[in-house]
This record gives sequence, C-alpha cells and structure tokens, in this order.
Amino acid sequence: MLGFSDERKSFLDLVRNSEPRKLRAAEALAFFDDKQDETTLALIRQRFANPESFRVFNVNIVKKIVSRRATAYQTPPVRTFEGWDQRAASTLYQDANIDAVMKRASKLTKLHKTTALQVVWTEPHGLQVRVLTPNILDAEWDDPEHPTRIVVTHAAHNPAHTTYSDWTANGFVRRNANGHKLPNPGNAGDQNPYGVLPFVPLFDRLPDADFFLPGGDDLIGAQKALNVGLTNLWRAVELQSHGQAVAKGLPIGDPIATGPDKVILLPKDGEFSYAAPNTPIPDILEALEFLMRSTAATNDCTADVLDLSKTAESGSAREAQRIDLKEARLDDIALWRGFERRLFETIKRVVNTHRPGMIPEGATVRADFAELQDNLTEAEVLANLKERAELGVSSPVDALMALNPDGYATREDAYRALITCKQESQELLLAL
Repeated sequence: MLGFSDERKSFLDLVRNSEPRKLRAAEALAFFDDKQDETTLALIRQRFANPESFRVFNVNIVKKIVSRRATAYQTPPVRTFEGWDQRAASTLYQDANIDAVMKRASKLTKLHKTTALQVVWTEPHGLQVRVLTPNILDAEWDDPEHPTRIVVTHAAHNPAHTTYSDWTANGFVRRNANGHKLPNPGNAGDQNPYGVLPFVPLFDRLPDADFFLPGGDDLIGAQKALNVGLTNLWRAVELQSHGQAVAKGLPIGDPIATGPDKVILLPKDGEFSYAAPNTPIPDILEALEFLMRSTAATNDCTADVLDLSKTAESGSAREAQRIDLKEARLDDIALWRGFERRLFETIKRVVNTHRPGMIPEGATVRADFAELQDNLTEAEVLANLKERAELGVSSPVDALMALNPDGYATREDAYRALITCKQESQELLLAL
C-alpha cells in the first residue's frame, strides 16, 4: 500500500501532468460560451506591436456547429420507468431539471468528446446532476467506460486556494492545492457512502483505450483563424474605407481645412486630391467565407448553418447533409440510451443512500428518443400526425403529447385530457 508521501506524489502527478489537456479543454469551453476576445488579442499581440488599436470581432462558429451536430436531445426523450411509479419518477427528474442538464451535456460532449455527469444530493435541494467538463476532470482507468478514480478540480481565483474532490469506489478525499488531505466533516474515515463512483462518463464515440477522447482541434483552429481574420477585416475597414487627402506644392506643416463648405486655396502649380486606398476587403471576405463553408462541410453541416447565402448549396446537397445528420444521430442515440440507463442506476444508488427505499431496487428506465424532424409548419405537423393515426402506428394520445410534450407528466394524463376534450366537444354539439 502506498505511504502518505507516495499517495500525495501520485495525486500531484495525476493532476499536474494533465494540465496541457485541461488548458485546451478550458479554451474550447470558453469559445463555446462566447469568451473569445482574450485569445484573439493574444494572437494579434504575436503579430502586431499595438494590439490595443484593434477592434476584436468574432462570429461563434464553434457554438453554431456543435449545437447543430448535437441532436440527441433536440427533443427530450420519453422515459418509461418500470418497477416504479411513473408520476413519482417524472417528478424527481423534473425537479432535478434532467432534460436541460442532458441537453447541455450532449452539446458539451460533442464539443469535448468526453465529459461526465456527477450525481449529488444536497440539502434542502435534493437530487442534482452536474455536467463536468475535461478542464476540471482527471481520471484513472483500466476500462475507460468504467474509471476507477475520478478527481474533480474546484478552481479558485488564487491557484493556492484550489481544492480537489478525489473519488474512488470506496473512498472520498478532499485535497488542497498541494495534495494534502483536508478535513472532511461528518466523514472522518474518508469513505465513499455510495460504494460506487457517483459519476456517469459520457463519450462522443465508443472509447478504445483512452478516457479522454481526442478530436475537435480543427473546429477550434478554424475559430481562431476566423476571429483573427474578422479583426483584421474590421481594421482594414477602419483604415481604408476613406480616401487619404494628398496635397502638393503647399508649405510643409500648413493645415488644410477640408469639407463641402470649405474653400481650399492652392498656390501656383499646387495640387490637392484624395488617393483611393487599395483595400483588400473583398479578398478578406472571400477567404473568410471559404473558411466558414469548409469548416461547416467537414462537420457535416451545410453552409447555411453559418447564415451564409441560402443559395450556397443546392437542395440535394442540403438533403444529403440531413441524411448525414440523421445517421450521426442514430449513432449518438445508441450511446445516449446507455448513458440514460447508467444515469438512472447512479441516481438510484445516491437517492436511496440519503432517502432509503425511495426508488425500488428493481426499477429500470427506458428512454425513447424521437425521430429527427425537419422544420415543418403546424399544418404539416397535424397532417403527419393524422396520417400516422390512420395507418395505425399511433393514436390521438401520441398526437396530443407530441403537440404539447411538457403538458402531461404521463401518458395516462394525456389520455384523460383527451377524453375530457372529447366529452366537452360532444356536450357543446348537443347544446347547439
């Protein structure tokens, strides 16, 4: 067994050797959350002596493309709980805002390729699920889908005040920035009360050997290039949008007042004119549009996702892109169904530790993800629902839940609401 000093050294090696990876993840997260100015200014500073004279300007293609690619929770799945009261389960999930958490988790997993959900119980709020990104995560594993240790960084403005939560299946240790153990009130033995890691690892694709999957560098690189290009473009607009006044034959240093209400008196053989700038603005715009289109294309998105010309691609090209997205969505859903099951099992363990017997041990969940739909008008949606009902593949209850997914906690609630509507309609007809 490791001695204390060896244990501390092992911990510090784990969290410090991963610093480059965590810095890259922090940069990607900042880009996604519209915090890009400092990085752009740093890039400008490398090339120009007076970066403060540049006006930073950016268009967030990272968020746009990631949001378009992350389609698993475009519509929240319908969760069916077996072995547990459906209403109680739905209430627990709604109170913990699971749909919103999973939607953000799907986007951040598409961005980072690896994230994790942490299931926690707090008083008086109860169940909470948090999305953890790689910039605050370290892990040890033999099987990346089932890590044996997870360390969460709690960063502070002063790095000396940074703390860590060090989890294994049997232990939970709080550490300071130097790796020393901190007091753990109510848990003198540093025990993990759950007996399992209260985390659910999430992956953008099935991992082979690594927990932290690589990928996404092309998107971040394109965002940096776009930001610098847009900043240079705006600089060119400011400097070269107006002609430069040029005077010949005048004494050096004599000011000239210009304007439509001014008369410029020139000596014999004197000249005054405006020199038109040789502006590269059209070339810069063309290069930036090419960058945006190519970045969209390599991420299975059409150019119009970045609000370029709607005629940039044909209808057949857009249809091909939708096919690519649907295929990618099927791959994502196969993963997220498993994540939903693992999340529920972890929730069950955490909740029952704090509220014994609240969730039956044999309870399970099944998540039904909706098909990816194109943007349809209300008339088209109703026509599709009617056709499905006529074919016998759905009922009016399905139609009601599709039209108002947040209006009914269970299918039985939607059924009763539909019966009430039909009864009211019949009564009104009889009254006429």
